[in-house]
Amino acid sequence: DTTNKVMTRNRRIGCSMTGIAQFITSRGVGGLKEWCNRGYDKIQKLDEKLSEDFGVPRSIKTTSIKPSGTVSLLAGATPGMHYPESRYYFRRVRLPSDSDLVEPLRKCGYQVEDAHGQPGTLVVSIPVDAGEGIRTSKEVSMWEQLSLAALLQENWADNQVSCTVTFDPETEGPQLEHALNYYQYRLKGISFLPRVSAGAYKQMPYEGISEEEYRKAMEKVSTLDLKLKDNRSEELLPPDLFCDSSKC
Repeated sequence: DTTNKVMTRNRRIGCSMTGIAQFITSRGVGGLKEWCNRGYDKIQKLDEKLSEDFGVPRSIKTTSIKPSGTVSLLAGATPGMHYPESRYYFRRVRLPSDSDLVEPLRKCGYQVEDAHGQPGTLVVSIPVDAGEGIRTSKEVSMWEQLSLAALLQENWADNQVSCTVTFDPETEGPQLEHALNYYQYRLKGISFLPRVSAGAYKQMPYEGISEEEYRKAMEKVSTLDLKLKDNRSEELLPPDLFCDSSKC
């Protein structure tokens, strides 16, 4: 009951943006800042109106930048605020080995393999073209990534900006302490990942590839058929209104 009272009192929504690197490529940082400010103001007005219509308190938080890996794939967008590993790259998605999606993905021609060190899990590699003219993560310094995260935190997100900063261990690694010292006052949280040629670990979510590798992978891909068996029960269960356990 205590948890539900807090949830009812402190309502939150999380309107997020994705494809930010592509937006900057076409409209610049100034354009992004303008859209953030105008969008944030619009969301506040909508939240006020809808809260009044439903007779509930206004949301105490309304905007965020989430990782947005899966949703971005559907839209063909770069994930959240992150720049791509390269213009062409593999985006890897993990699925349970008994997932209904596995067989359609195999038939479609996507590479499906066992997940390293995770029995019962498969990894699907999806070739992606991020678009002409976009900069890659290797071309964006650690400091520029932190500055972009801070810009989004200050002009858009009242929830935390999800950001994993990639950095060169040799040239930027010694600067981590200084970076955290400065940005602790401008960010709610941040993650760092060393950029190494072989990848930080096997089957990373993003792996840069050449244009030739991309085209070869795409030649094997056909139209995806997602006519899955519907194993759902005919009985419709009532929706969860509150969290009464570890799940809602």
